[in-house]
Amino acid sequence: MNKLMEALKQQKELLESQGYSVAYICIYGSQNYKLDIYTEDYKSDIDMKAIIVPNLDDLVFNSKPVSIAVDTEWGQCDIKDIRTYFQTLLKANHAYIETLFTKYYLVDEKFTEEFKQIFSMKEELVQALKAQFIRSLYGMMCEKEKALCHPYPSTAHKIEKFGYCGKQAHHIGRLNIMMRDYFLWNKTLEESMCPDEKYREVLIEYKLNISPLDTVIENVKLTMTIAKRFKDEILSKIDESKIDYSVKDKFIALSQDIIKNKITQEMRITQ
Repeated sequence: MNKLMEALKQQKELLESQGYSVAYICIYGSQNYKLDIYTEDYKSDIDMKAIIVPNLDDLVFNSKPVSIAVDTEWGQCDIKDIRTYFQTLLKANHAYIETLFTKYYLVDEKFTEEFKQIFSMKEELVQALKAQFIRSLYGMMCEKEKALCHPYPSTAHKIEKFGYCGKQAHHIGRLNIMMRDYFLWNKTLEESMCPDEKYREVLIEYKLNISPLDTVIENVKLTMTIAKRFKDEILSKIDESKIDYSVKDKFIALSQDIIKNKITQEMRITQ
């Protein structure tokens, strides 16, 4: 954990030295699922998401919100303007929902109160967005299935050697387990993010391309069939017209409070 928190601290300082106002920065990826690997042959990247706050000039001149990914010495850092971050978060995008449930994060002290409120409502938000959330989980599984044997530039070497990219297979299995843990077994989302130990060995074998191609193809096909059936069953029980979405307004208000907080401090400094 110390290594992860130190990486977050250093990346936050680096971004702030470049003129960004970082409200929140967190770990995104395998460390959150307890599926990170550190061996001679495989070392998991430490990927991050940094949520930045626009300054007064950005707002006055209606500058396009920042949304970029940069390489770091640890992995990749996805830098998002808080306006873009909340727009995507409130669509129940799994990759953004995850950022509310990681154990590895830093909040800038100027925005402690706002993020305290955000964290207190995170489970309520996912419950309100549960229909969109399960669609997002299954949609991401479909993307991983498409990428399983497709030679994208970053994975072509694995496709050529093994016939598949194990990282995609492991994500399909992980997301399927997460879907069932959350929607069937009523685990918290934080619990659902980490597969039980009995599944971890199989997922690691996928990730390291240890499993034979035929086995992986067959297992992925079966998993996708089961996941679709389960997703459709859950959605059939949700009456989206009766869901109270007021929690979304609370999140939007808090994002606006963070921006107002930043601008107020900026004006005080210039006076």
